Amino acid sequence: MAIFSLTYPKLFNKMANLPIVNEHNETVCLLQKVERSTVGKVLNTALLIATQDSLPQRYETCTTQGKPLFQVQSTLFPKGVSHQLTLPDGSMLPIQRKTVQLLESSYSFTMDGLVFRFEKDFTSTAYLYCNDKKIASACFVENGLVREGIVYKLLQSDDTLFVALLASLYQTLFVGSN
Repeated sequence: MAIFSLTYPKLFNKMANLPIVNEHNETVCLLQKVERSTVGKVLNTALLIATQDSLPQRYETCTTQGKPLFQVQSTLFPKGVSHQLTLPDGSMLPIQRKTVQLLESSYSFTMDGLVFRFEKDFTSTAYLYCNDKKIASACFVENGLVREGIVYKLLQSDDTLFVALLASLYQTLFVGSN
């Protein structure tokens, strides 16, 4: 099992590039918040006023050299919010949302012929599955009432692409929407 972590800075709202590090404290990729366009800010404010809900922030992961890896984008439609995953080559995959329990959601997408599912359990730990096999998890690191960061565990490999994928999904779909 490979373990990676992300530590929140004191001023999390001003987040630029947060390093995701391995067990040897080596940076493997970066997580960054993507600012909304002016039109996106206006639409999000209108949504917040009208429904008391807002679109999740967009986050992307990139290599230590700044090359984009994964980004989850959310779009507002009349029937609700739609999510898409942007891959390192710039192509986009739709993410299907399914209600699992009363308030819990499961997200799935197909990439390279493999079916991925991403969901959070009652302990707020999120799991990434590939063809129904659990391959990774993400959970908060807390010190009392203060969240200090996130721990990512790869159960089957130490491929940093899975860490980048997990970080993008977790930050946008579960952390950014809270």
